[in-house]
Amino acid sequence: MSFSNIFTQVAVLFILILVGYFIRRLELLDDESTSKISNLAMSVFLPAMIIDSMQIDFNNTMVNKILLLLIVSVVAYAVSIALAFLLKFAFKNDSDIGIYQYVIIFSNVAFMGYPVVEAVLGKEAIFYTAIYNLPFNLFTFTIGIYLLSKGNSDYKFSAKSLISPATISIVFGLTLFVTGLRLPAFLNNSLSLLGGVTTPISMLVIGSMLANSSAKECFYNKKLYFVTFIRLILLPLVVFFLLNNRVEDSMIAAIPIVMTSMPAAANTAIMANQYGSNITLASQCVFLTTLFSVFTIPIINMFLLG
Repeated sequence: MSFSNIFTQVAVLFILILVGYFIRRLELLDDESTSKISNLAMSVFLPAMIIDSMQIDFNNTMVNKILLLLIVSVVAYAVSIALAFLLKFAFKNDSDIGIYQYVIIFSNVAFMGYPVVEAVLGKEAIFYTAIYNLPFNLFTFTIGIYLLSKGNSDYKFSAKSLISPATISIVFGLTLFVTGLRLPAFLNNSLSLLGGVTTPISMLVIGSMLANSSAKECFYNKKLYFVTFIRLILLPLVVFFLLNNRVEDSMIAAIPIVMTSMPAAANTAIMANQYGSNITLASQCVFLTTLFSVFTIPIINMFLLG
């Protein structure tokens, strides 16, 4: 795919983000409604898209791809975790280092990841992306919470936090996929329609969240620029060189690159608020990385994916 095509696809998503931004500025959305729409996207629309993408014919070669993709996903997360923990040598005595580390490890795999993958690699890639994202919840609610809750003695880990509508939909979709069962047409068509709403709704939510962040202050934070560089450029480059000439399947090699080129996870500010971290800085991280990703995503994916 050419640079212009990738840029066009990402630009479309950015325009939707701008729409969400101005909707919030015009007070057509507020904190409560944005939160409810966000929950609706994560609980209904995204699971519907995942299940719909898994309604494909099973064959034995896919099993190898799935296993390989899970291994690649763990390797990609291991790289990001290593880079995040090396950050403590650069940001000594920074009480907010946990947020910066969280941003490096966790990208926006849901709200932006799925739409960009579909735009760049096609609908078929959604199935494999869902597999790639399986470790996300595991790491978010273990390492992620550890980073954000440093000094918060009130937090207690619960295994229930690992269960989400997205992971349930992946398990359900995989069951249908492996067994060869097919949903009735009226259900499948309903899921397809609901899943189709995921991209525009997700972008509107991101725009609304960004409109409520302290945007101006983040441009004076030099550390945030450094973290943004690691998140958007260094990580996908490192993953590319690790996978280059080692993974033959082009789609399996492409998905980790696309996903690691995403901006900070949309839940960064939500998680920071929940576990006692600096919510203002967390919002700024999401804003700046999302802003720069509009330009870095097409450039990175053009040069690394050809």
